[in-house]
Amino acid sequence: MTQPNFVDMTDAELRVYVLQNPNNTEAFHAYVDRLHAANPNPQLMSIEEAEAELERRVKQGQR
Repeated sequence: MTQPNFVDMTDAELRVYVLQNPNNTEAFHAYVDRLHAANPNPQLMSIEEAEAELERRVKQGQR
């Protein structure tokens, strides 16, 4: 089977492709590489910090 050209896909197209083809590791790695390129220094959180951040975002959405 021929692989699609992941480089030519938009981020949204690649995300949809990965979701529709969860066993395609090449597509998954291409998508993760893009995420890392877009945010090379992600902030790591503890579970408690993530829960607090989620709660804060939910409250902001309720305004």
